[in-house]
Amino acid sequence: MNIRHIAIAIAAILVITAAWKVSQERAPTTEIAAGRLYPKLIDQLNDIQRVSIHSLSKNMELAKSEDGWVVANRDNYPANFSAIKRLLLNLSAVVVIEQKTSKAENYPRIGVQEIDDEDSDSVLLRIEHRDGTELVALIIGNERNGKSLDLPNYYVRKSNAASALLVEGELNVSANQRHWMDTHLVNIDTTRVRTVTINRDQESPIVVSKAKRSDNFFTLQAIPAGFTAKSRTIISSLGAVLLDVKFDDVAAAKLVQGLPPSVVTKVQTFDGLVATLEQIEFEDTVYVRFGFEFDPEIVADAPPASTADESADEDDKSDDAAAAEPPSIADEAATLNAKLNPWVYVLPDYKRRMIDKRFDDMIKPTEDDSSDSGNTSE
Repeated sequence: MNIRHIAIAIAAILVITAAWKVSQERAPTTEIAAGRLYPKLIDQLNDIQRVSIHSLSKNMELAKSEDGWVVANRDNYPANFSAIKRLLLNLSAVVVIEQKTSKAENYPRIGVQEIDDEDSDSVLLRIEHRDGTELVALIIGNERNGKSLDLPNYYVRKSNAASALLVEGELNVSANQRHWMDTHLVNIDTTRVRTVTINRDQESPIVVSKAKRSDNFFTLQAIPAGFTAKSRTIISSLGAVLLDVKFDDVAAAKLVQGLPPSVVTKVQTFDGLVATLEQIEFEDTVYVRFGFEFDPEIVADAPPASTADESADEDDKSDDAAAAEPPSIADEAATLNAKLNPWVYVLPDYKRRMIDKRFDDMIKPTEDDSSDSGNTSE
């Protein structure tokens, strides 16, 4: 064998050796990527007892009770089971793509540092078996961007491990309570509302009303002589106080039991539903307590519906007769009470601003002509 052949053979050996070394170095990654992040989780779904989601500023504790899933750190308010089920199924399907950094100083770059880091945007997800065993303890970091990805990619790190991982699957997990509770409370359309009254201690009450369902604007009542309403639009906005009401936070009603309300808002509809909203302050937080009833005298006193509302073709009438009877107003009140009475709620700012209005803020001296004529009370 000449020198040239020997050199070629040595080069080939070096290439093979280097390739083997690289394959060995990458072996752990390949082995992990062959399976799911939590391969046993799919068989343990029915045995999961608790799901905890923590971020730097928010915490959610979801627990399974005899009556279903509840939010344990919100006085066991009913949780959104569909959202919990979706989370668990998505997590059980997450697949590891490759290992990433194991150096703590690199964690912030991909968002897998500890959640108590002051700059952390990561989420810590813990899942517990009914026997108390911890099945999952996962720090979820940044989502990896890429238009060509079939499924979302995330950087994650198991809390007891040094190495971060790049995984594929849906892991858009939030500690925001809106993701885990049905925050919708009540939805009373403005067309149903006849009168809204806001009572505040030692202040003139605000009363706005309209004569007919079809009226587009409400009128401010009891305006003193020499004054007029500032804005018909603002006055009429009070009619939407029960339109699509949601909450920002919730607590058991016993939290404010015995405390007097600072503001009481009463809403009466043309069909006899009466809603009472009581604002109660507790430890620098304003909660709202709801109550509903049916008052048949309001219906008797209400003006009749328009001819257009009452008229219908015979075919339409027969169709209506075949349809199921709508629930009565008394049933509606009972249903709302059963849902809302056990709790008090923190309403969004825009709803709070409606019932925080004062009578003096709704009027102006008659000689003030600075506002648009279309914004005066009728």
